[in-house]
Amino acid sequence: NLGAVYSVKEIAAIWETANAKDIAKRLESITVKIKASAGADGKVYGSVTSKEIAESLKAQHGIEVDKRKITITDPIKAFGTYKLDVKLFTDVIGKITVSVTDQNN
Repeated sequence: NLGAVYSVKEIAAIWETANAKDIAKRLESITVKIKASAGADGKVYGSVTSKEIAESLKAQHGIEVDKRKITITDPIKAFGTYKLDVKLFTDVIGKITVSVTDQNN
């Protein structure tokens, strides 16, 4: 409706939704690589955190996402590839691929 009048809040929400959808689309096509150290049993020391993922995402791909928006349902304590949800905005959830590898290889 071209004659519609939108509040500043509505315009901001429309812009945020469009921006979040753009970021979600970009996340689908990338992999964040994280190198971790492991013990003799091959398990990662501690676990990979959403903070590490957010920092690596920014450093590797220039995409800034708040660490609180990255959903890790089960702790990442082993090498491998993981698909995680990123809640970008109301009703906009992106998917990110995280590859955890041994820092010694």
